[in-house]
Amino acid sequence: MDYKEEQQQEIEVLESIYPDELTIINDNYPNIQFEVTLKLDVEIGLGSLSKEHIITVHFQLPENYPDEPPIIRLKAQEISLKDDEEEEEEEEEREFDEHGNIIVSKLENLPDKISFQKYMPVLESQIESQIESDMLIGMQMCFTLLSTTKDSCETWFRDELKTLEQEYEKKREEKEKEEQVKFNGTKVTKESYLAWREKFRNELKMDRKDHERREEAHNGKLTGKMMFERNVAGTNDDIDEAEGEVENNDNEVNDIASSLKKI
Repeated sequence: MDYKEEQQQEIEVLESIYPDELTIINDNYPNIQFEVTLKLDVEIGLGSLSKEHIITVHFQLPENYPDEPPIIRLKAQEISLKDDEEEEEEEEEREFDEHGNIIVSKLENLPDKISFQKYMPVLESQIESQIESDMLIGMQMCFTLLSTTKDSCETWFRDELKTLEQEYEKKREEKEKEEQVKFNGTKVTKESYLAWREKFRNELKMDRKDHERREEAHNGKLTGKMMFERNVAGTNDDIDEAEGEVENNDNEVNDIASSLKKI
């Protein structure tokens, strides 16, 4: 096999397929090198992609190519589709919460979060494996590898976008649940209310204050409730007074509890 002629013929074919994308770096055999830039066709449906992804494939052909595989290096590049004014306007339109955090809205541009940098080493390894598994050794393979590179990158982009959308929806649902809990508050049961009532009265020392206030109001004379608590005999009027005082105190606590639950 005339390796030099084989390589020159393949470059001529590639130049016809990629007239604007192919750049010859060195056309001297046996160290022919060239690059092909691939513009990825990423359709996301909403037209919200603000940058263009370019993959540059660098080929270095060994002396015995195609009986030896080419040396391939991949480089990812991102080109912004927005001008400076649009980026400034977008920065101004950002909204922040009371803590200074950016408010994430449904319009968050998830496609722009994807970067091919981390995928390039993985794809290079996959291409090397493909050369062996597809038994490409011995035949012109540069066009096949270019097609594989483009298709693999576009598929990977769609998979990454799907993952980001799922993560976004999960976070949004969790946020909604948190807000719903804040809105609904904590449900009050009989047991929780009684526990709160006892704690509340203890914290405010209401029982002691009521006792001191009644003693002062009666100039040291025992009230109906005090007679009842101390098991001291009294008149029917004293007993009625004690019951009324207990009811009034409970009503006071209940009113405070109702006010707190409305907050």
